[in-house]
Amino acid sequence: MRSRQLQQFMLLVGMCGLLTVSAQFACSDTTTCAQARGAYFSSMGEIQGNQIETFDRAVDRQGLVLTAAQKSTLDRDGQLFGVLKLDRPVKHPNGTVEMPSGWLPEIPEGHPWAKPLTPTDDAFYSWFEERVVDARLYDPTNPTHVEWANAYLAKAAAGETFTGWSWAAATCPPK
Repeated sequence: MRSRQLQQFMLLVGMCGLLTVSAQFACSDTTTCAQARGAYFSSMGEIQGNQIETFDRAVDRQGLVLTAAQKSTLDRDGQLFGVLKLDRPVKHPNGTVEMPSGWLPEIPEGHPWAKPLTPTDDAFYSWFEERVVDARLYDPTNPTHVEWANAYLAKAAAGETFTGWSWAAATCPPK
C-alpha cells in the first residue's frame, strides 16, 4: 500500500514539474502568449477615442506657432517633421505618420502578427486592438481602418472570443 501511494505521489510531483517547465517555456522572452478573450472595445466611440492625432490638432494642443518658413515648408511638402514634441503618433496633412521613437515594439519573428492579417484571421482582433487602436493609429478617414473597426465591433457585439496574442514581456505571468 505504501508503495502505491509513493508511486502516486511521485507521479503527481513529476506532473507538477512538467507543468512548471511548460509554463515557463510558453512564456519565455522569445515566444508569444495567447489567451482566449473578448474584445476590449465595444463601440466606435471608444475606438475613435484613440484615433490618430492630426498635425493641426497637435500644433494647437502643444500651443505652437509655426514660422512663415515652417508654414511654407508644410504647404509645399505636406509634412513638417521635427517640430512637434512627439508623445503619440501624428498624421501630417499629406498622410505621412510621424511616431515617437520606439512607439511600437518590434514584432518577434514567428509571432502571429508578423504576417499581414485580415478579419478572417483570429490573430487580427488582438493585433487591431494593440497595434492600431491602443497605439493611437486608428484613422477614421481611412476606409480600411473603418472596415477593420466594423469587423472588430461585429465580433464584440456577437460576444465572440478570439485569441489575445502578445509577447512574453508584456503579458505573461512572472517566472
